[in-house]
Amino acid sequence: MERSLVVAAACLSLLVAGGCSAGKPVASAPPPNVETIVATNGTITPALQIAGVIVPYRQIGVAADLTEPLMEVDVQEGDYVHAGQVLGRLLVDDLEAQLASAEHILAEDKARYFQIAYQVRATNALDQSAIASARAVLHQDEVNLAGALVDLNRYVALVNQGYLAQQTADEQRTTVASDQSAVVAARAALNQALANAEANGVGTNAGVQLQELAADREAVNSAEASVVQLQRQIARAVIVAPAEGIIDAVNANPGEYPTQRQLFTIEQNATVYAVLPASTLQVTDVRQGASATITVPNRSERLVGRVVAVLDQVAPGTTTFTVKVQVDNRNGKLHAGMPATATVNLPSVSGVKVPLTAFVDDTHRSVYSVSGGTVHTLDVTYLNSDGTNAIVRGLRPGTVIVKDVESSTVADGDTVAVITK
Repeated sequence: MERSLVVAAACLSLLVAGGCSAGKPVASAPPPNVETIVATNGTITPALQIAGVIVPYRQIGVAADLTEPLMEVDVQEGDYVHAGQVLGRLLVDDLEAQLASAEHILAEDKARYFQIAYQVRATNALDQSAIASARAVLHQDEVNLAGALVDLNRYVALVNQGYLAQQTADEQRTTVASDQSAVVAARAALNQALANAEANGVGTNAGVQLQELAADREAVNSAEASVVQLQRQIARAVIVAPAEGIIDAVNANPGEYPTQRQLFTIEQNATVYAVLPASTLQVTDVRQGASATITVPNRSERLVGRVVAVLDQVAPGTTTFTVKVQVDNRNGKLHAGMPATATVNLPSVSGVKVPLTAFVDDTHRSVYSVSGGTVHTLDVTYLNSDGTNAIVRGLRPGTVIVKDVESSTVADGDTVAVITK
């Protein structure tokens, strides 16, 4: 009875909707339309997005190494300075007085050295003149002696032959003896001249005057070294910036003695680094030299940099690494301490390319293929993605797959009508 009532009610409903034909089958609903694509070989460039902070290229501490009071400070925190710009000055009146005294001593030592050098040259010239004169006298005396000996031999022969008196020969012997004495004296004079010249500086390291000259030269060298040292100390009293950058800290006040204390800190920021903590899985494919795009909150600019280092674990036993990206900051828009996000390009990956929307779930382990109008689950191996498409293994090129699983609301085994784009 209840079954008859249900059937009657159903027929009544069909009659109201448009009629009820007894014995005529009801038509089934058509299969849903599903958008699909054909998997193809392709190449993608994956990207890794990691967050970090901006740090300066370098921080430089500037100190003073003189025990002199600080006279002036010419910069303040926040100032932009250039290499060589004066940051401060030390009071060096005592060093300047020492320099004046050292320069005076140097002038005296040089004058003494030049005087001794002149005397040595003059003495050497006189000695050479004396040697030349002694040699000329000796030569002349030797010539005279040779002539006298010739005459003596001739006179002796004439005396023996009876042509000349014995007195003439005896007188010639006296002349020869006199000439011999003259030669001996001339040789002694030459030897004395040579000895004087050697004593006065002829020859290597010879002579009292040369020794005195060498001592005076050493005195000049020592005085010059003292002058140069004082000049360099005074030059260091002017504290200059070693590089271009922003004055990050000033720890200097006039009147203080700032020896060996850091007075100024300069932050080089024409180039900065984005320091990005990353896990082991993230840094696996990061390569030095890879390009990266840097963004900071509330800024629309996208700055391009490059990976300069992938630093090892921050602390032993951890799995946190650091990716260091160098960024050109000549426009000064990035400041140390700013949070930053970097998109680092990874090495390209090739294989079968599918859209990320084709994965059945977030594990990226399977996709839906469509064959003969029926949906099938295919297991795949995910390699990497570029945020839009992924490269997988385990899927043949040409396979028809569901393009967007979430919007299609299909499941394994469903019958579908394929729409291929």
